[in-house]
Amino acid sequence: MSVQETGDVNAQKEEGVPSDETDKKSDILQKECNTSAQEQEPVPNVVLPSNFSKCSRSDLVTLISRMLSFLIRINDSVSKTEQYELTRFHSRVPPQISVYDYLMRLTRYSALEPAVLIASVYYIDLFSAIYPAFSLNSLTVHRFLLTATAVASKGLCDSFCTNTHYAKVGGVQCSELHVLENDFLKRVNYRILPRDDNILSCKLERQEGVFVTDAYPEGHVRGPKNGFNVLDTYYRKIIEIVGSYDSSPDKTKKAHYSMESPVKKEDVDCSKKKRVLDETDADLKITSSKKPA
Repeated sequence: MSVQETGDVNAQKEEGVPSDETDKKSDILQKECNTSAQEQEPVPNVVLPSNFSKCSRSDLVTLISRMLSFLIRINDSVSKTEQYELTRFHSRVPPQISVYDYLMRLTRYSALEPAVLIASVYYIDLFSAIYPAFSLNSLTVHRFLLTATAVASKGLCDSFCTNTHYAKVGGVQCSELHVLENDFLKRVNYRILPRDDNILSCKLERQEGVFVTDAYPEGHVRGPKNGFNVLDTYYRKIIEIVGSYDSSPDKTKKAHYSMESPVKKEDVDCSKKKRVLDETDADLKITSSKKPA
């Protein structure tokens, strides 16, 4: 918009002449001003705790929506050249609500825990490895997020909502959510607890035609904490991949994310020793200050 067009808009407003074209120009001008103002503002740096359970849910939603938008952009570009098989998670057209707004809605009205949010990203890798026809794109992301967060809440939390509630929040029929949930659980063989060998186990069970396999390849060893620290790994990877504001097409929140340095065991031991010594000194001072009877 030129300076002259800006002057014409202001003149028409002063004369009180109603015009649709004037309103459109005003909206465009306002958007341009807001965009330029945002571009001039520096991007703040946000340091996240090393423990994902202590991370703000709003920051987690921002990071996960960035990650999902990054994956969707890649998969949407691939799907134009390759024809994928339709799954139960496909919509006819991409929903109007953005990934960030939809995930924030699920988090707010279903009180999703940080572990549930990160597990939804972990389930993408698990589900895609077991079900090659599935691809996370603009047509599947909303139904998958709804199903993944509902399943994770039931598997990881002491309390959770009913499918009627999840369906209402997610904008689908309860019967449809039942179908999506059953399809998800059967394909991952009910292995909903995040573990680093779930993909391998599901593949072996499918090959052997058994419900639970007891045979692992020779030399197979689970990771630290018996393989249950997979959410910690995903938390770090998400920050590394999309922590930067410029790394994803999702620009909902202007911030650079980084993770604080984890506390070393030696530092914890030293602080404990120092606290014990301080308490001992305090006890000695109190004892010495008492006068004999």
